[in-house]
Amino acid sequence: MGFTCPNRLPALPALLFLGLFMFTVYVYSPSNQSNGSPAQQCPQPADAQPKFNLMEETYGNEWDKQSADKYLSPSYCTIEYANTFKLQQDHPCVIQLIRENYIGQPAPKNVPYQMDHPETIDPSDGQSKEILKILKNLTNGFFIECGGFDGEFLSNTLYMERSLDWTGLLVEADKKAYGQLTSRNRKAYTSPACLSTKPYPMEVVYNGTVGAYGAIIEEKIPQSHSLKGESNQIAPAKDTEHIYKMQCFPLYSLLLAIGRTQVDYFGLDVEGSEYKILETIPWHKVNIKTITAEWNHVPGGEAGLTRLMESNKYTKTGLISNYYTREVVYVRNSFLVYQ
Repeated sequence: MGFTCPNRLPALPALLFLGLFMFTVYVYSPSNQSNGSPAQQCPQPADAQPKFNLMEETYGNEWDKQSADKYLSPSYCTIEYANTFKLQQDHPCVIQLIRENYIGQPAPKNVPYQMDHPETIDPSDGQSKEILKILKNLTNGFFIECGGFDGEFLSNTLYMERSLDWTGLLVEADKKAYGQLTSRNRKAYTSPACLSTKPYPMEVVYNGTVGAYGAIIEEKIPQSHSLKGESNQIAPAKDTEHIYKMQCFPLYSLLLAIGRTQVDYFGLDVEGSEYKILETIPWHKVNIKTITAEWNHVPGGEAGLTRLMESNKYTKTGLISNYYTREVVYVRNSFLVYQ
């Protein structure tokens, strides 16, 4: 006598139901989600940038074990290509371009300074005093100063260099000021560029009309990634004496070009672009102990700047408010531990 089930489904619908059930279990199982679910496999938009636009984010942690030619033929390594294709901060081509065209070497120590007011011991507006108090009058330190202006007027770092044997990197985009800077015989690297507000090299329009208060007024970022160099942009007007196109690089790119990622003091005064510049820095790749940054032209003000720096493990330790200066002081948390 055969066994019967009064609620049994017809064979074909039952099989379809079973197949659908098994497919659902497979797609939404934890093991499958961790190995490339449909959501994880969606490609990023073509213009999406990694957080810091680093080589390792694109090619993996061992990218530097390959020849630089693997990533770009030398014949393509031009500043136009680097800007158009937004090459990585640490791309070998970008570092090569900086070393060959955008870095001036320190003057020999035996060459005398050429200052307009050599009797002024410390021309800074309070920055060097504040930083040296934190660093306990450190000798043989390393600084970055941007903008470096003419290398003397309101220089945050001249006292450190002349009196405490520091060296460093002076970045100045103003053409006239940079010419004066290079005549001072500073014992530091110099760069006639601006710091990029994006994590890649870029060309901008720079306004140097007001001298020490020069600033980026327009970012000229190529929109097309065509190998033919096509762009949707309208060609900028011709350069004038005070308003002209200027090449910018990320700070990290400049540091790699001079072979220095350990920095004792970073002075940043660029009339409003401070927040964007600090956002480009891969903080896990550098060790910058102390920072002063102008805040009064930043859209988010001092509070916004401080939130950014706190998120990158820095502590606000003070404000400098003098005639020429509205700056905030930050110290890296890991350095404060040892104070």
